[in-house]
Amino acid sequence: MLERQTNSLTDPLGRYYTNSLVGSLLVNSMDAQNPELILDLGAGDGALINAAAQRWEKSNYLTVDIDQNAESSFLPKKYGAAFKHFHLDALNENLAAELDLEWGQIDIAVCNPPYIRPPWKKQFSEILEDAGLSNVLTKINEIPADMLFVAQNLRMLKDGGKLGLILPDGLISGERFKRFRAELISKHSIEKVIELPRKIFRNTDAKAHILVLKKNCRSENITVQKFCSNGILSDVHFVNADMAAKRLDYSYLISNNRSNKKHQLTIGDVTEVLRRGQYSSSEIDKLNFPVFHTTEFDSKSKYIDSSFNLEGKQSIPYKIVKAIAGDILIARVGRNLSTKVRMVKSGSVAISDCILLLRVKEKYRDEIYSFLKSKNGEIALEALSHGVGAKFITPKSLAELLF
Repeated sequence: MLERQTNSLTDPLGRYYTNSLVGSLLVNSMDAQNPELILDLGAGDGALINAAAQRWEKSNYLTVDIDQNAESSFLPKKYGAAFKHFHLDALNENLAAELDLEWGQIDIAVCNPPYIRPPWKKQFSEILEDAGLSNVLTKINEIPADMLFVAQNLRMLKDGGKLGLILPDGLISGERFKRFRAELISKHSIEKVIELPRKIFRNTDAKAHILVLKKNCRSENITVQKFCSNGILSDVHFVNADMAAKRLDYSYLISNNRSNKKHQLTIGDVTEVLRRGQYSSSEIDKLNFPVFHTTEFDSKSKYIDSSFNLEGKQSIPYKIVKAIAGDILIARVGRNLSTKVRMVKSGSVAISDCILLLRVKEKYRDEIYSFLKSKNGEIALEALSHGVGAKFITPKSLAELLF
């Protein structure tokens, strides 16, 4: 589906190609009639602008790419004067002038931003400030390229213009980017979000989403869907602006839908202790007592193996994160974390920092354990997870899970 720019496992510009199916899905998700100017920043091989040209045949198309060998540079020669290509840095602070335009002149923008964190440049502050995104992260020099591309596209877009993006899962659902989503929702109308399946990128199982917004319009209910691996779009799920700032990923919203729960409690509502362990995998081998790690989960057993019980062991530090009888242990990181849930039967167990310790009120213990071990629980934990390769969940996201 979305493929890397090269066959290398690491592209220095963080680029991924968009195949025609996903390009068409993005373009056809944008409700716009007869746009005059269509822009693609970081156009790469031109898949998105090609999809746009198939839908809006009478428009003019501008592509920008920092790579002088980008395939999109051949589009004017291939298709004629309606296409113009610019060999430029898409994050140039004076981009509009370089394109012989004014700011706010673009009708439609499509973009699949690179997934890297570029070295910080002073000009990035101006781009973010102009787009109203300068305060979305505590440390401004940690802004990723995809967010900078969102900001630059917003500068180029006219009021009421449409922006169609392919964004990584973190921007759509990560706790760190909640303020970013809130700013977009407060200033613009996010019309649609479509979750794309994992492995849509070659050589990675990173999850991505299509996002469509209308500049300087009010967000009402946002349409959220999932593009399934069989090529079918899911039913529509509507999300209000408050919930959308929290998360916008379809899988999580469906698995955590209150209407599907028998009561309205979150795991955090009935939790006494929720924390991660303390020992790294490199430290475990140096200890003279057993530590339960993600590699020790037994798929056939409900309980942690008794060999990890610290009772009777010598030289146990006084201050140590220990799980006790009745505690539920959940893998915090790993490819298959959603299947790694076990309970401590007796005694106490030391745990690694790759494990979450969940201690809930006894009244709800069996119910929560049964939920997390069920198919619905597995789906919910999978939906909570972020990351590429070794996925992770956070204590906060687990605490917010309805059961």
